Amino acid sequence: MTGFNLSNSFGSVTEKTIDSQELLSLVNQARTSCDEKAVRNNVFIERIKDELDGETYKIFVGQKNGAEIEVAEMTIKQAIRVAARESKAVRRALVDKLEAMQQAHIEKNKSGSGLVEYRLAKAEQLKAQALEKNIASARDLMNMFPRLGDAANQVIVATLVNPLLGVEVVPLPAIEEHYHTAGEVGAMIGVSSQKIGRVANANNLKTDKHGKFFLDKSRHSDKQVEAFRYNAEGIKALKHLIHGVDVA
Repeated sequence: MTGFNLSNSFGSVTEKTIDSQELLSLVNQARTSCDEKAVRNNVFIERIKDELDGETYKIFVGQKNGAEIEVAEMTIKQAIRVAARESKAVRRALVDKLEAMQQAHIEKNKSGSGLVEYRLAKAEQLKAQALEKNIASARDLMNMFPRLGDAANQVIVATLVNPLLGVEVVPLPAIEEHYHTAGEVGAMIGVSSQKIGRVANANNLKTDKHGKFFLDKSRHSDKQVEAFRYNAEGIKALKHLIHGVDVA
């Protein structure tokens, strides 16, 4: 993930403009957090030209990795319009940042000081760093617990990413059916949770047909563990195996 450039953002707010390289960095930062592909500079420049057709803005030649590239300089208001072309999830995160930059400029003009915009820019920098760290943590958790289903992985990402962005970029999965712990199933059937686990393991019931693995806290420590929870089919199979009858 591209880091938030504090010095560049500070300068662009002061001048009431932002150049396309700074804006592209913000766009790709937001796209990465939403699992979308980064945009190349030449594609982004064409998008800017199309959006701002007939308006006043600057185009000049810049340098990137030793090569010459086109760079556009525009107002924050124009940048927000360019940002509006992104997907809904990316647009929310991106427009909030641009509006914060615009508000910082307004506050500076009121106070005659750059302290407010500096603090806002610093906060954005820290937020970007925390977001990068949380995304890495989510990947580590999913690699550590490979049996977790898509819904459980989605919860992990949503829990770590959404609070930092302040919007529901990654929605929580809809609950399609109820899942019960071994203890809850044991209480229904009249046996211990340990017996539920033994019967399930002996008969290979821990499959998608009978339930799902979830991330849970260990009963004996603060460690996170994979815990299987049973759906209606799983409970029905356990009742049959333990009591020898089918119970609806």
